[in-house]
Amino acid sequence: MPPKLAFGGVAQVLVLLHAVAGLALCGAATHHVVVASGYLRGVFRVGLARIYAVVTAACYSAVVALGMMAYPSYRYFVRGLYFDRHVVWAANLFDIKENYAALGLPMVVAVLVLSRSFDPRQDAELRGVYLAFVAAVAAVAWFAGLSGLVITMQRGVPA
Repeated sequence: MPPKLAFGGVAQVLVLLHAVAGLALCGAATHHVVVASGYLRGVFRVGLARIYAVVTAACYSAVVALGMMAYPSYRYFVRGLYFDRHVVWAANLFDIKENYAALGLPMVVAVLVLSRSFDPRQDAELRGVYLAFVAAVAAVAWFAGLSGLVITMQRGVPA
């Protein structure tokens, strides 16, 4: 008999919601890159950039929270019983994905703070820095999202 794990009864729903939040994160982060790149061309949609910063931070938080709740089931049923024995590369990719996602957290906070604290019309020297942080968050989101899909295609959370 398998062990009783935290959130084990709803693990599949959590993974689905984790994926949906990740999809929303990729969309918000990508749109934020488009808006922030406008700063370099003299197009200042500051209000829209601030909205995307908030939405990106909220989606990132949701992805992390849902992933943490689904993790015990993944760790036992997927990684412990399958990946570590048969698909080691997927277990390693999961670890890499999680490490990059953890590095993205302070960048998301930095983007949120910068979006509220600088005016791209007046602070020209911060435009490139802001765009770099926004692009890095989007890159991390896309890498984590695509990696997560590849990993899940190997074996999802069992019923």
